[in-house]
Amino acid sequence: MTNEIKKRMKSADDVAAEYLELQLSMKKESRLANVLTIVLTLGFIYTFAVLFWVLPDKAKSESENRMLATAPSFEMEGFLHGDFTSEFGTYMADQFPFRDWFIGVYATSETLQGKGETNDVILGDDGYLFARNDFPDKVRDPEDETKIYNYLESNLGSVSNFIAAAKDKGITCIPSFAGRKIDVLEKYLPKTYGTYYSDRIWNMLGDYCREGGFEPLNLRDALSELAKESDEQLYYRTDHHWTTLGAYYAYCEIIKALGETPYALSDFEKETVTEDFFGTTWSSAGTPWTDGDKIEYFRYEDDGEYTMKILGKIADFEGYEGCTYETDESGKNYTVFNSFYVREFLSEKDKYASFLGGNYGYTEIRKNTDEERETLLVLKDSFSHSVAPFLARHYDLIMVDLRYYKTPILRFCMTNEIDKVLFLYNMETLTEADYLKVLNAGLGVK
Repeated sequence: MTNEIKKRMKSADDVAAEYLELQLSMKKESRLANVLTIVLTLGFIYTFAVLFWVLPDKAKSESENRMLATAPSFEMEGFLHGDFTSEFGTYMADQFPFRDWFIGVYATSETLQGKGETNDVILGDDGYLFARNDFPDKVRDPEDETKIYNYLESNLGSVSNFIAAAKDKGITCIPSFAGRKIDVLEKYLPKTYGTYYSDRIWNMLGDYCREGGFEPLNLRDALSELAKESDEQLYYRTDHHWTTLGAYYAYCEIIKALGETPYALSDFEKETVTEDFFGTTWSSAGTPWTDGDKIEYFRYEDDGEYTMKILGKIADFEGYEGCTYETDESGKNYTVFNSFYVREFLSEKDKYASFLGGNYGYTEIRKNTDEERETLLVLKDSFSHSVAPFLARHYDLIMVDLRYYKTPILRFCMTNEIDKVLFLYNMETLTEADYLKVLNAGLGVK
């Protein structure tokens, strides 16, 4: 080995000394980074803690269209049982500062990671957002094991009991059931998703109806065929409801089942009332890049000659165009409109509520004429709201939402001389809610 090479080589002690010096310098830099991380983290926590207590609570989330949790009152018993901490956790989640912005950030990050869904919302083709509905046969409610999450069997049992009792009274019943968006718009779903869960739940519906002795009007199949054959928009991209066009096609099937002839699509003039509708599915997904939906009214010549009466004096409607209040001979108060459209909602988040003014227990729609018109009782959820203007061309309507108007329906039919009843519910209602058991009232059914 030459002397030159020996000069270049370092002794083991020199190398160890340099390594130790490098470690010490890196430790200083690492310590600085750790301190900076701790300071930023604590600053973030304390900033948002201060904001949480300083900013006023919000009563409602406009983007999600729901009421937000309020601060729970402290009780020792609730604290010991964990109820208080659970409620306080919900309150903190609902009132967290800049909550909507963080939901959007989360949705964006999930999408950038290549995930096909966010917050139980499937991101479909052409901007369609699908609420994920993978319903097994039965699921126990985690908070109350006596409750079953999938109420399909019991709900259809209640419908069956009512139809049998109504038939004995000469009342015609049309049980019609609408598909969810995920049931109908298969072609916009990711190719790997398939229709297994939808087919399964609808096969169950058919089985339960046959066991109950009646044949349902399956609106899922009717709209599915239309969706396969054309690119018409039958459901909103950002909401779970069908569009007015989808409602028109449902009306055609319903009115034919009632023995009437539907009006042709050319008999209506489309009026676009907004192109900035962001519905319930968008609220869950929190996808800020999604475009808004268009809402249309299908107008016809005499559609301004109707009166809509909602049971109860609804103070929030005071000052709305065409709104008045009245009290009938029995002392019942009504909120009255000269249209089945409440256009003030078009400037709010829940623009779909412009159909009939939203969800209420009892609504009447009658044509202002001396002509004798048959009354159709519609037992319904919100899918019926955009169908009502079409049905009103044929019938005066009494629309009952059993969530809010609980009365023995068969007795109601007899008292009001109603001999036609339409059930109009979407699959989500049938599987997630149990309020159709009200139909058993007065039937002698346990």
